[in-house]
Amino acid sequence: MAIFFPAFENIQRLTTPPTEGELFLLSQLGESLDDTYEVFFNPFLDGDRPDVIVLKKGCGAAIIEVKDWNLVHYRIDRNNKWRYGDAHKMSPQQQAFRYKSNFFNLHLPVLGLKKIINRHFYGVITPYVYFHNATKAELAKVYEPAIRELTASRNALNRDRANVTRSTYEEEFERLSRHLQNMDRDLNISWARDRLPAKIRKLSTIKPNNLFTDDIYEEFKRRLAPPRHVLRQGKPVRFDTKQHALTISAPGLSKIKGVAGCGKTSILAQRAINARARHGEEVLILSFNITLRHFIRDTISLQQGKGADNGFGVTHFHAFIDSSLDEVGIDWNERPDLDRHNVQGMDVLARALASGPVRKFKTILIDEAQDFHPEWIKLIHDKFLDETDGEMVLFADQNQNIYKRDGSLREPPMARGFGRWKKLTKSYRCGLDTRLVELFKRFQAQYLASTNPDAEIFDSAPAQASMSLDLLSYESYGASYDAKQVCRRIRDYIKQRSLPPNDVSIICSEVDYLIPINEELMSEEKTKVMFETKAELDALSPLLTEKEGQELIERLRRCKKMIFAQNSGLIKLSTTHSFKGHESETIFCILTPDDTATMAYTGITRAQKNLVIFDVEGGRYESFFQTHIASPGGATSPLTYRLPERG
Repeated sequence: MAIFFPAFENIQRLTTPPTEGELFLLSQLGESLDDTYEVFFNPFLDGDRPDVIVLKKGCGAAIIEVKDWNLVHYRIDRNNKWRYGDAHKMSPQQQAFRYKSNFFNLHLPVLGLKKIINRHFYGVITPYVYFHNATKAELAKVYEPAIRELTASRNALNRDRANVTRSTYEEEFERLSRHLQNMDRDLNISWARDRLPAKIRKLSTIKPNNLFTDDIYEEFKRRLAPPRHVLRQGKPVRFDTKQHALTISAPGLSKIKGVAGCGKTSILAQRAINARARHGEEVLILSFNITLRHFIRDTISLQQGKGADNGFGVTHFHAFIDSSLDEVGIDWNERPDLDRHNVQGMDVLARALASGPVRKFKTILIDEAQDFHPEWIKLIHDKFLDETDGEMVLFADQNQNIYKRDGSLREPPMARGFGRWKKLTKSYRCGLDTRLVELFKRFQAQYLASTNPDAEIFDSAPAQASMSLDLLSYESYGASYDAKQVCRRIRDYIKQRSLPPNDVSIICSEVDYLIPINEELMSEEKTKVMFETKAELDALSPLLTEKEGQELIERLRRCKKMIFAQNSGLIKLSTTHSFKGHESETIFCILTPDDTATMAYTGITRAQKNLVIFDVEGGRYESFFQTHIASPGGATSPLTYRLPERG
């Protein structure tokens, strides 16, 4: 049986399940192809999501687009354009060819380079379209009117040849012939349901192709491997006893804190689901970080097994307050400054909100509460929580207080009535016996324990920590930062470890360190960034004053943060600030000379499995990382590199 990615049983449990046609095709491929074939369903490819890709080492790849269309409602015009009523539809074959073209031009640059040298490389990928609700005869019938019309036009052109110039004749004849050839090609790559067994048998006898070398195959595998979040879809989240108790929704005030990866977001999502089921009203979920909006929604969707509907209001604090001021009709010019978070500023804001009715919520959940000023939390409690049986829960991690908010979240007025902290010390992001957790725990003890006495410390199993073979590495980039050299090392790790793009994130506290990294990466693949690119900077700088340019850049960053998606299928680059609350299977963390211990801790704890740290030579954490990052297999010598000089 063919090998499926994700596993066939997981495919049927995905948040977006396969269509009837996709599931039928997958089952037929599984039954008819042996285990030398690999079948990828809906892989993430730089924003592309082809339905099915079949891969065979040493032979080639097939892209199969699946359509469950009833062809009675479609027609094809003489220009090979599909129409549904009066509306144009992209040709399914054109869509399949676009996916193929993107492999050469975007997803696998190595293929594009080889194609330039040898045009036969274009043949290592073959596109197909499977029409699940059509027979071969019905498919041919859709094309028949257009083919007949084109053939008649070409015959008429031949009869009238003497009355047109040679160039006009040749141009028109070539155009008509090209349309006929394209239609014939499209029919040949189309699979109807009654011919599916024969088409798959042909696919099962694909011949070896010496152009499809092992290095191309391995690069295909890296690109197509399903990211971690897809492998998890459809699987119920297993909470331990302590976590499960915290998912139970009930009226009252409470607060939960824990180490990075302890499951706070999963607990928050399940509590939101349970609250929605309990009272049937909208659940308000607030964060400070703009980028967490999609991540929280994705987590809710994952745990529900379906999309998070409008029963969950997920937004960030400033946007929520702005929308609330909209509701009560406060003009933009009359609005108080939200950053005046002191008592006087909050009093002004409270009076503004009192000018009209505001929505009340039976459940309010605040994620990353350490990012909130205490006065903000009091305002939310006083103005927006249902007075009779409201439920409000704070989720926090003191060690990630990178904005240096006031106090330990114990001081009035914020925490009055919220009770004792419910503490979580086990990290499920990495597992208790990984070298990562042991590293996080030691970093906490050395740099954060004295300044955050209330912060939770990781549970770990140090006796087993050296057994993990996951990637953990520390490198010095020298006395000065060289983005090209750092990027070269990142590429080496990605290639050597066959890391899927969607599972790779590059973070740093300074945008200026990330922009040149992004420029280097963009020469080979698309990326997802939450800051301005060099091209955008170059376009803005000559047109605006310094102040105007900075304001526009801030708007640009805000917009990118709003649309940021954790599972975009792309390598992600982000500031540590914007990535706080997120996680990634592989983190490349670039430290700067000015990074505080809290900033460094926040950066490294984004990693679920693999962590590579790039640090300045002689930096304040160099000795720690050289001492505590051992080489794979448990060797005692530190795993540390000095990047080579330029040239």
